[in-house]
Amino acid sequence: MNIPFWLPEGHILKFGKRKMRFEESRGDGVLLFRYIDGKEEIVTVPLGRDAVLGLITVGWIIEQFRAGVVVDPDYNAHVTDRNETNLTLDRPAYESLDPKSGWRYDWADAAIRAGIKKTEDDALTWIKANNLGGKRPQPRSLLRWMRKLKLHGGRIGALVSTAGREKGESQLPDIEDRLVHKWAMRYWRPDSLNGRLAHKEDAAAMVVADWDELKEMGIPYLSENPPSSECVRTRINSLECHSTYASRYGAPAADRKFSASGEPVAVERPFERMYMDGVEWEHSVHYSEDLRIPAAKMRSVITMDSFSQWVAPHPTFAGNYRPQWGLRSLRGVMMPPPMTPEEIAENPELAMIYGLPSDVMIDRDRTLISPRMVPGAVKILSTVELAEAYHHDAKSKLENYHKYVKAALAMIPGRILGPQVRHAIRYDPIAATEVTRAQYVDLVEQLRRRWNSTQKTSLGNRSPNDIMLAHIRSGGMRLTDPKEVMRSLASVPDKPCVLTTNGLIYDNVHYRFNRAGVGKALSSNHHRTPFGKRLTGTARIEVIPRVWDDDIDMIEVYDEANEEYFYMWSTDPGYTGGLSRWEHRIYQKALASRKGATKQDRLRNKAKHLNDQQRTLSGKSFREREQPVELLAEEEMRLSGKRAANPGCAQVPELRIPTRIDNAKRDDVPKAPPQPRDEVDVGEGGHDLRSDPSRDVARELGDDEAILGAANVSWDFAAGTAEDDDEVEDD
Repeated sequence: MNIPFWLPEGHILKFGKRKMRFEESRGDGVLLFRYIDGKEEIVTVPLGRDAVLGLITVGWIIEQFRAGVVVDPDYNAHVTDRNETNLTLDRPAYESLDPKSGWRYDWADAAIRAGIKKTEDDALTWIKANNLGGKRPQPRSLLRWMRKLKLHGGRIGALVSTAGREKGESQLPDIEDRLVHKWAMRYWRPDSLNGRLAHKEDAAAMVVADWDELKEMGIPYLSENPPSSECVRTRINSLECHSTYASRYGAPAADRKFSASGEPVAVERPFERMYMDGVEWEHSVHYSEDLRIPAAKMRSVITMDSFSQWVAPHPTFAGNYRPQWGLRSLRGVMMPPPMTPEEIAENPELAMIYGLPSDVMIDRDRTLISPRMVPGAVKILSTVELAEAYHHDAKSKLENYHKYVKAALAMIPGRILGPQVRHAIRYDPIAATEVTRAQYVDLVEQLRRRWNSTQKTSLGNRSPNDIMLAHIRSGGMRLTDPKEVMRSLASVPDKPCVLTTNGLIYDNVHYRFNRAGVGKALSSNHHRTPFGKRLTGTARIEVIPRVWDDDIDMIEVYDEANEEYFYMWSTDPGYTGGLSRWEHRIYQKALASRKGATKQDRLRNKAKHLNDQQRTLSGKSFREREQPVELLAEEEMRLSGKRAANPGCAQVPELRIPTRIDNAKRDDVPKAPPQPRDEVDVGEGGHDLRSDPSRDVARELGDDEAILGAANVSWDFAAGTAEDDDEVEDD
């Protein structure tokens, strides 16, 4: 195949920023080139759809000529390397480099179009007869501009001034230039020897000190005076970029300063992409109306739909972030929302806003979603994505909702402001606290509902609820069994547990109550147990339970032979009912030194621990109150039954089978083994070891409905666990 253009051997072409020399034609349109600015390596380029590297072909080089990637340097042989890059820019770019370039171009282009003679007299006559704006040029300058413009094809870049030093060149002698550059880089990148320079003047001082030493050593080619402080400061400023800024202040600060903001991912429908993030609200709140002690700042874990900006029901709590809150926030998206019968009757369509999202972007904080929950979540979601580290705009729509709530609550007394916010000098947010935890939770929930029902210009004068309901009516929702959602968000222990007729033990909790499920699993799977591991008198199998960190009262076990799941409940619901795994571990450490092994002993010791926390709460600092308040708040919700009745305090969906202390809503209600009452001297309030202490609290107050009420909460957590010298052993 002949080469359809002039390309003699040894001809030089420019490919990108490198020059290559044509060696020979290999036939069939294959050309051999070598780079001349390196080690004479052969030039290979990606060819075809598979982008396999190969020698240059005639078709490839024609295509790259048309795209301007390969050029002939001889075409611009008269152009210097410094002017070559300027010729491809546009006029605004030229004027930013040289403000007078446009003025020169206007005069030179008009003179060429007028066809004036190339003499100074004719040029001067033409200049006086025309006024193109600005100062009139000299005749000789105009003739020079005309010559440059014709030489470079009429491109304005030919008239950009190249006076002065090129970029990277310095007016200092070489040794002084390297000295200034050394300490300028030390300012941005500290070393272990000199440490971190606090100011730019410190770098200038080190430059002068080193220059004096070089002068005393008799080093030649030094200037009469050392480099000035302004010279060092200018060099430091010129080196400021992402990498140097990250070396001095850290990568997160460099990303905030230099990385582009915004959300690059476009969404086309609801539930396609969800954002989940935690937020700390700005107010100090009282524990309750009865115990008016500034307890802590409230937090929330919020999930928002990226397309409609709909905010799902979310928990608002006192204390630190824990995986149980992230778990409940995800359930608020994928399971029916907690609404009262009156709310459902008023607007039944709102009860149907839930479904399975395709992608969830969660915060990188492991306290929101435990890493062991992610594999299970991927089964019901398409992807689980981590937000970009330290990038506040990765979830900008959700951050906007945070600002909306904070602005709405800004006028409430007790707002804790940062040091950068201007406020009264004597302002004390702790002393000004007025609202309680329950009131603050209610306010946040009201703002969430107002946000979802408010029309927004960005949504075409529609509200987030309108967009979500329209999507549901179109039949585009992905729904599944709520039990499957629960199971997918469960955690799985690393080691299997042993299941016998007496149940199983996991995390120092005994699970047994589900006689039908346990018996069926033992009968169907016993033949798989090796003879060396079998027990005498009872069947034994190894199972891997599914556990939930937000409620340890119930676990789920998979029956491999029958291919079904069955629940198992704790033998001590008075202790484990509604108890999170974090609380369980706190109590395990606190109760390790207390005596007693029965259920009543554990309840009594737990109540003593809570009363101790409450009694010493006022004597602790504001920050030290977070953990005790979190323990007391969880116990209060259990005693009052708010987990199932009040959607503002806990997110337990209606279709889930919740575990409660009073044994309600269970498949099989656990019953105590028969015991002769006359043989045991049971103290007052201890007639049923499996009863909840809150029943005795309600009975003492004369209100049996106090378990489900929010106003009458007893602060005596030890009520109903009277001292009893006789120990009733666990079955």
